[in-house]
Amino acid sequence: MNTLSQPVSIEIPAKPEYAGIARLIVAGFAGLLGFDSETTEDIKIAVSEACTNAIMQLHKQSRSEDMVVGISAYTNDDNLVIDVEYPAKGIPHVEKPDSESQEKDLVMSILTSIMDEVDTITAQNQGVILRLVKKIPKH
Repeated sequence: MNTLSQPVSIEIPAKPEYAGIARLIVAGFAGLLGFDSETTEDIKIAVSEACTNAIMQLHKQSRSEDMVVGISAYTNDDNLVIDVEYPAKGIPHVEKPDSESQEKDLVMSILTSIMDEVDTITAQNQGVILRLVKKIPKH
């Protein structure tokens, strides 16, 4: 199994057209770890969904042009870990189903079907981290 000791981190503008850049960078990282093409495609979809969700959440909070989404890919034990981080006022608790909670449920459903683990973490800097984990294949 191949592990990479240094994380790859980028910040992209919170605009949908930049999610493709994050997809490509994470796909390259996954390729170095020995993931097959089908699994790499799944990882790219997960990153795209996570980035798009982050961008949508940021645009609901503010119309500022200088908002960014941070993406980090690294190995931890036998896993590829991808963190998608964005500033937020926390994770809203929704009592009743509405279109926003249904959207989030759909995104989480897609992510959990593709990745081995998906966690939402409130970051120390009042941001949100969507953590995606995929087991590195053994060769």
